[in-house]
Amino acid sequence: MLERTLYIDRVGAFALDRLACLRNEYANNACTLCQDACAHEAFVFKQGKLRLSPLCTQCGACMGACPTKALSLYGHSLQKALDFVKKESSPLFTCKGEMPCLGAFSVDEWCALLLEGKNVTCNLLECATCEHNRGGAVEQRIRVRIDEANDFMGKLHKNECISFASQKPKESTRRAFFERFIAPAKFVPSLPEAPRAELKKVLKKTLSASLRVEPFSFLHTKEIAQNCDNCKECVQFCPSNALSYNGDQTQLLFQMGTCIGCGICEAICKKEAIRQVRKAVDLVDFAYDLAVVLMHHDLQVCLTCKCAFSYKGGEKVCERCYTFENEHAQMFVLASQSH
Repeated sequence: MLERTLYIDRVGAFALDRLACLRNEYANNACTLCQDACAHEAFVFKQGKLRLSPLCTQCGACMGACPTKALSLYGHSLQKALDFVKKESSPLFTCKGEMPCLGAFSVDEWCALLLEGKNVTCNLLECATCEHNRGGAVEQRIRVRIDEANDFMGKLHKNECISFASQKPKESTRRAFFERFIAPAKFVPSLPEAPRAELKKVLKKTLSASLRVEPFSFLHTKEIAQNCDNCKECVQFCPSNALSYNGDQTQLLFQMGTCIGCGICEAICKKEAIRQVRKAVDLVDFAYDLAVVLMHHDLQVCLTCKCAFSYKGGEKVCERCYTFENEHAQMFVLASQSH
């Protein structure tokens, strides 16, 4: 844990875990979600790596956008919000008091909160004069996520929903609000929780049978074309281990429940064989991280190089040897004629 602290950028109570960041995981990844969400341009690149600058105001508006949960705010957690919902008869979420900006919650986290079985009210009336809500961008993102969470509950045939307050609530104490800006000097953020872990936990209790739903922003599915050559690079570079192989390396497996939709597998595939698709998914597969077979490979030994390869039919020669022989056919002809 001590070594991990070397890769954590902090500004007061806010932290960026660089080891969990997609931009630092894979150089060609183009994720800009935290940068897009920050009104103060606090995220910068230094030597090709994403860093947190002193411009950060610790508002937390960017946190709900990060697919890997690389961003954290001392004193805030989904578990704390869940406990709040359980305790309150009419839960009211506002950026005042102990709550950060409501942009800190992702769609799946709003879903997990609603699955506690209570209607939730959100106060977005402060957004109009908020310095972090430039051009109304933060409020718009919050509303879009909440609308999607309400839609998800409808697909589960649940009546609970999130509504918006029409008038400002009574002022709560400001002490807790200011206390969260003073993180302990030796505070070490814990390892980021697996994305959507709480939602999957609640769904296991909620679902009694398979339920297919249209795709949501936090549900990702893949398919692989027949030109996949079994190079294994998509598996090696997947940051969430959503792609894997069976024991004898003949089946490429995919777990929807762990895929974060980062697109690294698609970017790294030289054959452009793997791609994300939008189709109905079974929430049981998602909740229990069930694996499906994306591709079955018939492994054969190449007659030329004696290495195993994914056989597609015809002569048992791997693509590398076949290409080499064709590109250098003239050379082999000249060599034979010289004797």
